[in-house]
Amino acid sequence: MRFEGRAGIVTGGSSGIGRAIAHRLTSEGASLVLVAAPQDDEQLAEVVNELETSGAAVVGIAADVGEPDTAERAVSTTLERFGRLDLLANNAGIAYFECLFDTPVEHLDHTLHVNVRGMFLMGLAAARAMAERGGGAIACTASTASFAGEEQQVTYNISKGGVAELVRSMAVDLAPHGVRVNAVAPGWVLTPATEEIVADPGEWSKHRSRIPLDRPAEPAEIASVVAFLLSADASYMTGSVVVADGGLTAGYRSSDWEALPQARAPRTPVRP
Repeated sequence: MRFEGRAGIVTGGSSGIGRAIAHRLTSEGASLVLVAAPQDDEQLAEVVNELETSGAAVVGIAADVGEPDTAERAVSTTLERFGRLDLLANNAGIAYFECLFDTPVEHLDHTLHVNVRGMFLMGLAAARAMAERGGGAIACTASTASFAGEEQQVTYNISKGGVAELVRSMAVDLAPHGVRVNAVAPGWVLTPATEEIVADPGEWSKHRSRIPLDRPAEPAEIASVVAFLLSADASYMTGSVVVADGGLTAGYRSSDWEALPQARAPRTPVRP
């Protein structure tokens, strides 16, 4: 119960990693305000109901994280409802997967609006409230794309590079105010956004061969890293981007891989 008596905000809380973060933090005692995009209001209501059924204190807000009013509303709601703000899981993000030559500038604008502007606004509003109370912790969701370009997702790569630098910059500026800022950088995670790729043997075989652990992460595995970064267990960490990618960026195996699953011939028993 590392977060008993603590209150926080989780953005992108209606599904995937954000939903898992909400479950993890409330299971350890946190009271939460969950923020999700307006079009995800029904999913958000389902998550709020799940958590309330388990006994957690939770409020849902369906709003655009890239708008300043959303951050101010989330912070004021947390303070009014719970009397304090200690934690922020700055998780909301979107991605376009498309050929570079077919990428309109509007997709870049939209991705930066959510993934960078949204994290900046929410982080700044939360940090102000935390600094007034003497401290707090922020954990942002970065990506392995923060370090390396990934094919057919240029706008996402740009935005996640920005998230990593946002974390470092905020960590330096907020350290005197007792506010720690870190990030988790997931690789492949089994979420609604990736499940179609993972389910396609031809498509997934191209990715799994680069992951030494040979599987995508479950959202709960990323949520556990976020919970650590937000907890007092990480009290001497700020400005860190912690990779949780199954070994993807460490290197990759070249043995025991096949492009597609193939039927194997029956083994002939060996006589002694």
